[in-house]
Amino acid sequence: MKFICRILPFLLVSILVVLLVFTSGSWLIARKVVAMLILPAGALWLIGILAMSWPGIRVRVRWGLFLAWLVYSLAGSPYLGIALLKPLENRFLAFEEIREPLDALVLLGGGTIRSPGGAPALGTHGDRVLRPAMLYHQGQARHLITTGQSITEKGRGRLLSRETSIIWQNLDVPVSAITEVPDPRNTEEELAAVAELLRARPEWRKVGLCSSASHLSRAMGEAEKQGLALIPVPSDFRSMSLKFSPLYVIPQGRGFRDVQTALWEYLGQLL
Repeated sequence: MKFICRILPFLLVSILVVLLVFTSGSWLIARKVVAMLILPAGALWLIGILAMSWPGIRVRVRWGLFLAWLVYSLAGSPYLGIALLKPLENRFLAFEEIREPLDALVLLGGGTIRSPGGAPALGTHGDRVLRPAMLYHQGQARHLITTGQSITEKGRGRLLSRETSIIWQNLDVPVSAITEVPDPRNTEEELAAVAELLRARPEWRKVGLCSSASHLSRAMGEAEKQGLALIPVPSDFRSMSLKFSPLYVIPQGRGFRDVQTALWEYLGQLL
């Protein structure tokens, strides 16, 4: 009996792994499931199941372990990430198509990284950098405005506006069609600087505001505080529906990223 109690947690984990693999639907997905379970996020998830099913621990401790495991599972869930991002992004689905050409399009800082050699490149949210250049070449945006700098790295701040400008120029957007606003450090400062710029350019009547769709709610709110009536131009949508798969039951990087992105935006709206 003692032997069975000792091996029971391992049996439970083994059964779970077998179920996840055999319900994958294809060998390709099954291999991905196994890989996810071996990687740190999945391995910690399995260790949590082992810990809370371990024999001999107190009921309160077991409940505490279960709650910790549940919070961890939800924090890394791609399904929860999408559910949290949807309300932020859905209100901007109708603005994906530009109805009338814009006199100017403002892109909030972000979406770029630096290569090891220091050259600017598209990052995880690079769609927000690419879309204004595409709209310019389609004749939907006559002038592009790039803002912001990074304050989270060592040394002098990275000028996100400069990095974006360089990428746009490499995409054949002429320098004469780009305005850089490098000083702002966050969304509030960016929209304040944009308001000052637009007061000096009254000929720009139809002005768009581009950012990740999940960030636009907060950005548009800041624009309204500055007395700006900007047209939302969403990009970088991340709440597209996922079909059910055992692969997404396992906590993973995508889930942690999307859950944190959504919660960051909800927190920003509250503060």
